[in-house]
Amino acid sequence: MLGSELAEKPKRVEMTSPFIVGAYASLPEPDRHREYYELLQSKEWIDGLEIPFPGQIATEADKFASYLAENWIFNAITAIPGTMQNVGKNPAFGLASPDSESRRAALNFAEQIRSAVAALADATGREVISKVQLHTAPPEIASADSFRASLEELLAKDWCGASIAVEHCDKFVDGQKPEKGFLPIEQEIEICHELGVGMAINWGRSAIEGRSSRTAFEHIQQCEQAGVLAGVIFSGAGPEETQFGYPWGDGHLPSAMDEPASLLDAAEIRRCAEVAEGAEYLGAKICVPASAGLEERLAMLENIYAAARGE
Repeated sequence: MLGSELAEKPKRVEMTSPFIVGAYASLPEPDRHREYYELLQSKEWIDGLEIPFPGQIATEADKFASYLAENWIFNAITAIPGTMQNVGKNPAFGLASPDSESRRAALNFAEQIRSAVAALADATGREVISKVQLHTAPPEIASADSFRASLEELLAKDWCGASIAVEHCDKFVDGQKPEKGFLPIEQEIEICHELGVGMAINWGRSAIEGRSSRTAFEHIQQCEQAGVLAGVIFSGAGPEETQFGYPWGDGHLPSAMDEPASLLDAAEIRRCAEVAEGAEYLGAKICVPASAGLEERLAMLENIYAAARGE
């Protein structure tokens, strides 16, 4: 019996990669933002933030810089909020757009991110952003050749110590309503391998694409095997309507430990973290109930961290 119990014990993953949190998805009411960030700063297992663009870094870089702990060694920006805001205004917008004007608009948007990276560096006195996660918008009509050209142009610029990663979102699947509907991961991997760029996987967005937790695992595995895996952000998804949104929505569900409808359970987190052992960073980004206290919000994030470690 003892032997079988030992055999079933999950492998404990040594966290050699920084672990970051997308705190913006779990923020409390505005007058408690600083208190929440100070709580995050007090936890040794948190190594940095995933930061949305635009957002506060676009309008109040100095104030946001004060939320960044000096010991946070790895902070990443995700461009997905602004990308989707722009797609809502212009469906052809994106770095992978076949329309030259829409692609140029996306490059100008990326330049705004680069300026924000520089502003944060000025405000903190250090190169505080390690990674900028960009995307292969627009939906349905994205062109691999257009994205390659955009990436080549952006790679030639100075990003104040940050490097670019391509964050995969669900590809366009015929007959399936997309959340994002961008390029297939195979094309993204090919471009990243060619240009020496890393890829970031958001667990929930990959699960949404394949309507399965297996898809998220396979995407991480594909990137790792191709030598392009930069990071993995654990964010839940599932087939049921929840307080966080409709079925298969990009609602950043908590893990199954806190939201039973989420496919992101401890076993999936563990096996994905094991495959991603060589990634530059891991992380968690979840929405939480509006009534949740600050410690409860933190606990939901820490549940994912603990599962990734095999605890």
